Amino acid sequence: MTSPRILVITLSNIGDAIMTTPVLAALHAQYPAARIDLVCDPRSSALFEPCPYIGQRFVRDKKMGWAGYMQLIRALRQTRYDIVVDLRTDFLVYLLRAKQAFKKQSNGSTLHVHAVEKHMAAIRGLVGHPVAVRTELWASAQDQQLVAALFPPAGRLLAIGPGANFAGKIWPVERYVAVANALVGQLDGVVLLGGGGDRALAQQFAADANLPVYDACGNLSLPQSYALLKQCHFYLGNDSGLGHMAAAAGLPTLTLFGPGSPVRYLPWSPSAHFIQDAQHNILGIRVQSVVAKLQALLALVG
Repeated sequence: MTSPRILVITLSNIGDAIMTTPVLAALHAQYPAARIDLVCDPRSSALFEPCPYIGQRFVRDKKMGWAGYMQLIRALRQTRYDIVVDLRTDFLVYLLRAKQAFKKQSNGSTLHVHAVEKHMAAIRGLVGHPVAVRTELWASAQDQQLVAALFPPAGRLLAIGPGANFAGKIWPVERYVAVANALVGQLDGVVLLGGGGDRALAQQFAADANLPVYDACGNLSLPQSYALLKQCHFYLGNDSGLGHMAAAAGLPTLTLFGPGSPVRYLPWSPSAHFIQDAQHNILGIRVQSVVAKLQALLALVG
């Protein structure tokens, strides 16, 4: 099988989708001539647009209900795939035309396993145990040039993601301000990233911060945000997709967890760190703890 037709059914949220990229990388390494088709979500589809070995992207939009789902299945069945990897559902592989089908392990059996390890286990029979397992993202040369023009590199930058997909994951923005202000003299500026819904948080942060603030919330695509993260030096944020983007960019990360599970969802990187209070309450995390941890990380990288 020199150039098989491959389909991967990935996950919906941005962070979850990023944690499936080691599967894509392993399949690409095993079959370098293959184009890999994807089933993805409107929220995460743009992440994969610059990937050089991705073929067709099929977008599953939950808002279209069962009619949209059946339309998607009909579109997928037009191709007889050599390999289908379903990291999302327990049943879709059985409805498609596939010579070989691989599906995710059950959620119940992987409660204490990191999501990346869970996803890789689904294809172990196909690719074995790859030596280098990491998350990765991509940005076009055009996006990198645009970001460099909008946000020219300006010294030692801390990227902060002040938002998340629900309130229980969001550390108060005034505490992020207090952390940044405590690090004046150790940083040259802060880059704020997020979606349009994070603009109010960014405006409050910028109004109270005592160091330069570069606000990109709601102004960049996902690949452009990744390109901007690659210009930064550290990342601090809530349990959200941005932390996984920062890890893929090679940054040391500090994630503040509320009710989430670091065992399963910490950004996949040897330079990923977290803080979580004993009650799993985001409000239980103290400014002093975050400042001390960041100062230790800053000291490590000089």
